[in-house]
Amino acid sequence: MTDNLISSLDNRLMYFLSEQLGWNDLNSIQNKAIPNVLDNKDTLILAPTASGKTEAALIPIFNDILTKGHDPLSVLYVSPLKALINDMFNRIERWADYFDLTVTKWHGDVTKSEKDKFVKNPTDFLCITPESLEVILMNKNFDDKENIFSNIKFILIDEIHYFADSDRGIQLNSLLNRIKKYTSDNVVTVGLSATVGNPDLIAEWVNPNNPADIIRDTSGRQLKYLVLPFNEYNIHIPLKRFKDRKVLIFVNSRATAELAFRTLKDNLNLKNIYIHHGSINKETREENERKFKEDAGGFMVSTSTLELGIDIGDIDVVVHLNPPYSVSSFSQRIGRSGRRSKVQRTIILSQGMNLIVALAELILYFENKVEEISISTHSKDIFFHQLLSSTFEKGRVHAKELYNELKDCYAFSDISYEDCKNLLKFMEEQEFVDINQGYISLGYNFEKTFGKRNFMEFFAVFYPSYEYKIFEGRTEVGGLDVSFATNLDVGDEFVLAGKLWKVTSISHDNYRISVSKMPNAKKIVPKWVSDGPALPYLISRKVYEILLGNFDKNYLKYFKKGTGDYIKDLISKASEYGFSKDLIPVNIDSKSKEVTIYTFAGDKANRLLMKLFNLYHDTYLEMVTPFFISFKVRGNEISESDIENLIYSVEDILNEENIELLIDEVSKEFKKNKFINYLSPQDRADLKMNLFFNREGLIDLCKNNMVYFISKSSFKEEYLNEVMKFVNNEDNEIKVLEDG
Repeated sequence: MTDNLISSLDNRLMYFLSEQLGWNDLNSIQNKAIPNVLDNKDTLILAPTASGKTEAALIPIFNDILTKGHDPLSVLYVSPLKALINDMFNRIERWADYFDLTVTKWHGDVTKSEKDKFVKNPTDFLCITPESLEVILMNKNFDDKENIFSNIKFILIDEIHYFADSDRGIQLNSLLNRIKKYTSDNVVTVGLSATVGNPDLIAEWVNPNNPADIIRDTSGRQLKYLVLPFNEYNIHIPLKRFKDRKVLIFVNSRATAELAFRTLKDNLNLKNIYIHHGSINKETREENERKFKEDAGGFMVSTSTLELGIDIGDIDVVVHLNPPYSVSSFSQRIGRSGRRSKVQRTIILSQGMNLIVALAELILYFENKVEEISISTHSKDIFFHQLLSSTFEKGRVHAKELYNELKDCYAFSDISYEDCKNLLKFMEEQEFVDINQGYISLGYNFEKTFGKRNFMEFFAVFYPSYEYKIFEGRTEVGGLDVSFATNLDVGDEFVLAGKLWKVTSISHDNYRISVSKMPNAKKIVPKWVSDGPALPYLISRKVYEILLGNFDKNYLKYFKKGTGDYIKDLISKASEYGFSKDLIPVNIDSKSKEVTIYTFAGDKANRLLMKLFNLYHDTYLEMVTPFFISFKVRGNEISESDIENLIYSVEDILNEENIELLIDEVSKEFKKNKFINYLSPQDRADLKMNLFFNREGLIDLCKNNMVYFISKSSFKEEYLNEVMKFVNNEDNEIKVLEDG
C-alpha cells in the first residue's frame, strides 16, 4: 500500500485489509480521501459506483476508532434507502466483528425490541434513514437522545447527491443540524457522491460555514459501448450470446421491466434471470439481489432501484434499454461494470429520437459534463414540517429559540426570522400551532391532520404510496397502481414480479387484491402512473448540437445496425427543417395555425415557456416535450411579432412582481410533497417556480438565441413517429465489446 499512508494507519487495520480482504494497495480515490478524513476535515468524496469510495471513508473512520478508542455511538451512517442500509450494515458488520465493534441498523423493517436495545446501549455504528432519525428526535426523551448522540465523531452520508436536491435531503440537512445540540463541536461529516456538475454546492450543504473539501476520482475507467436498435420485445436477440456472463439490464419504467423480463424468460433457456423494481415486495427484491450476487452469470432486469450502490457483485456488461434521463444516472449505471477488468462495457438498445439522446449522453459523459443540481435555501414547505417536528420534540418553545435552532442548516439559510414569524402566524390561523406571548405549542389540527398511525406519515416528507397490495394467500407479492387496480375484476390476469397471476378477490376499501399463480396467462403487464423524470436542459441542448452536426463523428463508430444511419439521416434533414446555430426555429402552420417552437431546452424550461404563452394567449391543444412546445390559439391568430415579443421578453416577464402567482394560476395541480398545500399562496407559488420549472435555462435560451421562422414542421412528425424496423437477425457486432 502507499508508503505515506502505511505509517499513519493502525497495524490491526492494515492486517485486516491485506489478510482478510486481500488488498495489496489502495486505489486513487482512497489515497486522496483517507488523509483528508484522518485530518478530521469534512470531506465530500466524488466517484462513480463500485470505485471504492465507501472504503475510502471507512478506512480512516475505523482507524480513528481503533487508535482513539471512541465510546459508542461514534459513527452515524445515513442512507436514502432501506436496501442500502441493509447492504451497508452487512459490509460494516464484517469489519466491526473483526475489531470487536458493534453495529445497528434502524429503519421501518427493524423490530421495536432491536431499537429499544440500541437506545439503552448504543453500538459503535448506527445505519439509519432520515425518517427514522426524525422518529428518534421526536419520540425519545432528552436523556435518551443525549445517550445516543453525545459521542458521535463521524457522520457518513451515502449517495449524498441523491439527498441534496430532494425534500428528503432538506429534511436530513435540518435533522443533522438539530442533533448538534447533543454532540460535540468536532464531528466530521463525510459525504459519498456520484459526480455532479456543481459539487461546491453539496460541499456547502454539508457545512455552510466551512464547506467540505472535495475529493474527486480522476483515475477513470475505460468505457466500451455499443448501440443497437432492439427493444423489450426482442431484447433476447442481442443478449443471448451473454448467457454465461453477468448482465445488468436497466430500464426506465416498471412496465418495461416486466415486459423485458418476460421476453428473456420466454426466449432464453435460463433459470438465473431476475427482476427488480419498486412495486415488487421487499422479500422478493432482496432474494433476487442475493441470488444475482452469488451467481457467476445471469441477467437482472431493473429500474433505477439498482442504480445506487447495493452490492450485487462484479457485472460484466450493463445494458440500457433506452438511455436514462440524466448523464448522472448514465454514469451511475455504467459504473456497475468493470470492477475487475477496469473496463466498463455497456450496450444501449434504443430506437428513434432516443438514439440521439443516447449519443448526447455518451458525448457529455466523455466530456465530463454532468447536470448541476439545485438546492433551495428557502424551503418553506420542509421548514413548516421541521417547525412542527421541533415543537413536538420540545412541547413548548419560544419562536426565537425555534428559529435559531433551525436556521443554521444550508436548506433554510435564506429564511429570515420575519419569514418564520409570518409562517408561524399562517400556521396558527390553520390551528397547526398555538402562539401565546411568543411561545409555540402544537395546535388542534396538528394531531388531527398528522396523528394517524402514531404520526407515521408525518415522519416522511414525501407522499406515501397508495398502491394496492397484492397477496397470494398471506404472502405479499407486490403492489399495483390505483389506476390499474381499480379496473381489475375477479378472474382478470396480469404479470407482476415476472410471474403470471389471476385475481381471486378485490377489497377496494382495504386496497388489497388476492391472486393465484397461473401457469399460462394472458401476460397483461400493469401500467404504473408516473410522469417520469424530466429530460434536463444540458442533454436537450446537446441534442440540438448533434442535429446541427456539431460533434465528433467518431462517436458513431459503435452505433450499429442502422442506428448511426438514422442519426446521420436526421442530421441531414435538420438544415431542411431550418435548424441552425444560435436560432430558436418557429413554425406557424399555414393551414391549422398551430405554432411549434423548437427550443431544445428540456422539459422544465419548456413547461415554463408554455405557461408564459398561457398567460398572454388563450391557448389549447398544447404539447410540451424536451425539444419543442406546440399549441393553437383561440380567437385571433397569433402573429410572428407576438411570438418574438414574448420570447425576447422572457427575462423581464420572469422578473415581474408576483409572476410566480400568475404562473401558479395557469398551472395544473402539482404535488411536491404533503406539506406544500399548508403554505400561503405566495410560498406555494415560489416553490412551484423553483422546482417544477427551469427559469435559468429558459432565460439562457431566450437571451442567447434568435427567433427564426421556418416553413416546415417536419421534425415534430419525425419525433412523434419513432417506429423503426425491428432488427430480428442475430447481432454479430456485439463482439466489439468483447475485444480487449
